[in-house]
Amino acid sequence: MKFKVFVSSNQTELSEERFAVQDAILNSPIIRDFFVPFLFESLPAGGIDAVSTYLKEVKNSDIYLGILGSKYKTTNEDGISPTEMEYDAFIEHVNDGEVLIFIKGDKSIPRDPEINEFIEKTRDKTVYRRFNSIDELKEEVIKSLQSFLKNEGIISFEPFDKRISSGAGYDAIDQDEVIDFLQKRAKNLDVEVPDAPIKDILLNLLKVLKVFKGRFHPTNTGILFFSDQASDYIPQNVIKMVRFKGVTGTSIIDSKEIKGPIYRMIDEAESFFKRNTRIANKIVDFKRVDIPEYPYPAIREALINAIAHRDYNRTGAQIMFSIYDDRVEISSPGSLVSGLSINALENKHETRNDAICEIFKLTKDMETFGTGIRKMKDFMRDHGLNEPEFRLEGDFFVVRFYGPGDKILDLAPDIPETRVVADLKQLNLNDRQIKALDIMLSQKIAFTNSMYQKEFNVSRYTASRDFKGLLESKQVYVVGKGKSTKYMATENYVT
Repeated sequence: MKFKVFVSSNQTELSEERFAVQDAILNSPIIRDFFVPFLFESLPAGGIDAVSTYLKEVKNSDIYLGILGSKYKTTNEDGISPTEMEYDAFIEHVNDGEVLIFIKGDKSIPRDPEINEFIEKTRDKTVYRRFNSIDELKEEVIKSLQSFLKNEGIISFEPFDKRISSGAGYDAIDQDEVIDFLQKRAKNLDVEVPDAPIKDILLNLLKVLKVFKGRFHPTNTGILFFSDQASDYIPQNVIKMVRFKGVTGTSIIDSKEIKGPIYRMIDEAESFFKRNTRIANKIVDFKRVDIPEYPYPAIREALINAIAHRDYNRTGAQIMFSIYDDRVEISSPGSLVSGLSINALENKHETRNDAICEIFKLTKDMETFGTGIRKMKDFMRDHGLNEPEFRLEGDFFVVRFYGPGDKILDLAPDIPETRVVADLKQLNLNDRQIKALDIMLSQKIAFTNSMYQKEFNVSRYTASRDFKGLLESKQVYVVGKGKSTKYMATENYVT
């Protein structure tokens, strides 16, 4: 949306000033994105009823910008100048319009009496600004329009995450997202879900709602966490996920552009990650266990850090989540904040997005003292992998996790109980069946009945009975029919 600025003045006396205002609006960064000036001189000549044209234009404007000199210039039969007629039409027809008056010269300059009367008439509608040169006028116009944008809540000197989201009202909030968050918070903190209206919770507990001009508006943090259209209001709120073939990034196997509220994006990123990385199985102490290629808690920690610490003012940049055959890379827009260095990240907590971090802390997804770096290192070490690398590549912060390659079965010598898929003894499997399953998993081979007989020196009947037990316990599945029948271990191993 652009605001229309109607430039009004004595065209003969202040011609240079009028075009200076136009130049200031059209060529000033930020200002040109929000305002469009109207000058009567810009209309094509010929066949134009001047009075009806400029009155029509001023009634359809958002801002009346008057420039006053020393000459009044009466033109109509009532003795009223075009400048004053335009002002009267604007006041009468434009609700909540903005009036800006710029006066050339100081109070000692002689002026037509009607000019002084017009100044008095408009005094309660505006704050006057005086100028003595073209450069001063342009500077004052820019400052006035910047102030207008700030008062409208369109631009702010607050950090991005604490700023009111441009164009978003309270109806942008998805209450189901808020309820899901409150339930997650209650579970993680072992507290009750607050018994209060959603609006009060957003305003007082989460502090992601502000009152502006008598209405409730979500902050950018509120939109990022609790709006179903989060990526519409904040287009840079995107995670670009890619699974590359090989290690060079030249061939894509799978990709997805993830948008929406933050916690939903995190869930979708986890699903993409898990379907594009491997899970191996092996037998440890008569227990079948899953061995993931990477410890996902380390990956999730890096993703949350990328979301929390990225530079959201980089409107054209996205978080990149890249999966290669040998590594995973998460790249976040924005360099390190002042005071931090790559070599001194651990146990440091500096961020450009305090409000976003506060929401993550409420669910224990982030801690106060910046322990995320240490957690990533610990998760990788405990999994049998090298610590992640942290790098600055241009204006992007990159975390790189190297995988196990073909040594995935050697990972994590101390298997946590959460990775136990099945206690094979409790499934009443005998030693032969467990050994056969171990061979299938570790060597990636399929057994035929005859191979099983030879491997364990048993009869065809015994082999068939053992396979029946493995099938009933869902540890193997059948491929082929008749003499071509083979038995393969059920697993999530992806090549």
